[in-house]
Parts: sequence; structure tokens; C-alpha cells
Amino acid sequence: MPAHLSFKDRDEFRLRLRECLRKVGINPNRPGELMQAYLQSGEGRFVNASSVFKWLQGDALPAPGNMEIVAKICQVCPEWLRTGRSDSEEPVREG
Repeated sequence: MPAHLSFKDRDEFRLRLRECLRKVGINPNRPGELMQAYLQSGEGRFVNASSVFKWLQGDALPAPGNMEIVAKICQVCPEWLRTGRSDSEEPVREG
């Protein structure tokens, strides 16, 4: 991941994340819902509320391991969630 992301990159991530969350029934205006889903993902990782809030506001992107978990929750490919691009036409994960 680039060391510095432009405002546009972060904002586009924010929009993709919020839309994906809506599609899976998580309210993007309630960071606690994403945090709860993250903690229940079974990945054994912890995330704090301020990080989740920053993701939802486009102030920061999840670290690679966290991005995998968030993408899994959103049922999309991590690369697509992060960049808006993926190897396939369809951003949704198979299976």
C-alpha cells in the first residue's frame, strides 16, 4: 500500500466501504456494528473503535490484515475494496 494516499483515494475507499456495508446489512453510520462484525469474524484479531471510525470517515485505510477481514465481512475482494480495481470484473468474492 502506498505510504501516502490522496484525499480522493481515501474518499473513494470510504464510499466503497459504506456501500458494501449497507449491502450486507451493516449500518455505516454506526461504527459499533462494523466493530462487532469484525470481532465476531473469528479471525482472532482486535480492532478499536477509533480505527473503525477512521475507516468509515475515509481518514485511514485498514492495514492489510485488517483489510482482509473487512473485505470478508463485506463479501468483496480486498483489492477491490482498497483500490476499486480487481483481477475480475466482479468485486464480490466467490463462494
